[in-house]
Amino acid sequence: MNYQDSFAVSFSEKENFLDFLDGIEERGCWRVFPTNEIQVFSLEESPALCREIEAEREGGDILQDTRANTGLLLKVGEQHYPLGATAIKTLENRARISGYALQDLGRAKLARVLNDCLEVTRGKALVRIHEGKARAVHGGDKSDYAVLPMPELFEASAIHMEEQYERVRFLSGYFDHWLVTAAWEIQDRQLLDTYRDMLLQYGQVADPELTAQIKVHSSDVGISGANIFYSLLTGKERKPLVLGDPLRLEHSGGASLADFSRNLSQVFARYREAVEGLSGLFSEYLTYPANVIARVMKKAGIGVGLTAKTAEQFKASHGFGGCNGYEVYCGICECIFLAQSEGAGVRALTDLEEKVSRCLAFPFKEYDIPGEVRY
Repeated sequence: MNYQDSFAVSFSEKENFLDFLDGIEERGCWRVFPTNEIQVFSLEESPALCREIEAEREGGDILQDTRANTGLLLKVGEQHYPLGATAIKTLENRARISGYALQDLGRAKLARVLNDCLEVTRGKALVRIHEGKARAVHGGDKSDYAVLPMPELFEASAIHMEEQYERVRFLSGYFDHWLVTAAWEIQDRQLLDTYRDMLLQYGQVADPELTAQIKVHSSDVGISGANIFYSLLTGKERKPLVLGDPLRLEHSGGASLADFSRNLSQVFARYREAVEGLSGLFSEYLTYPANVIARVMKKAGIGVGLTAKTAEQFKASHGFGGCNGYEVYCGICECIFLAQSEGAGVRALTDLEEKVSRCLAFPFKEYDIPGEVRY
């Protein structure tokens, strides 16, 4: 069932997660071809090709899933591969076309449009193939997409965590055809004391149940770089406090695993910088904190429904008085816990955490405006 575009799996054991990634890599490949030699076919107009694919192992099931999603085949060299849903955006980018109208075209017409554009596109294409489908079509020249193999990237992450911190626990791993993530929980006195000491400066005491969390995200299909997120987990409910922008490494410009390892080595320093940044929020007094929460979350692109719930929850717990910027930011971070409680998926939570991290860049005081907020 790994071939299904909707396939997703979670892991609680590091070894099982890494073994799974090894299997995906062993069965997959990257192929480089001139872009103008790649062709797209619709299933409905290619019955002979469909019969050839159906004769292969799991070919019939893979085609059935493809009919339910893209309805397209991709010719790479002499081979034809069902096109996975993850490949559509990268294929359109490689063909240098975009727009919502493409979604409304019939599959046969879309194939013709893509072929006309691919035919006049120079350079090479780098095609990711795994689990029976073409999953991405990137630029294949040296300055274009940089492959960072998943097993090596996450193995390097695991080794770094275990070597650098006092107590480390693998929390979870996740794979779908769009995104791969892993999270580690860290109990390191030196790391956590930075946050505890900062709170003490302002007369507050950190929750006794406090740990750090480091997440690594990556994608072979262009939706994420090899990015490292860092946050704190507080209280029995382990509510996340996002500590700013992740350390990013885009799959471009000759990026390498050595570059990713250098980013891993900077995590401790980034934790300290982020905590120091939070301390500045204590000196910022906000008269209408719920309004600030609502307006900042809207500015960050967080959904209306979740924004309303977060702001209203803050009102219920804090009343209508003023507070400092740190309390407001903690209130914003509550939206992640709310989304988790409502069953949001891994990709949705990843996107939400990115948006929450942006909130620290906004000047809260500019959003401290009286009046009723319309969600």
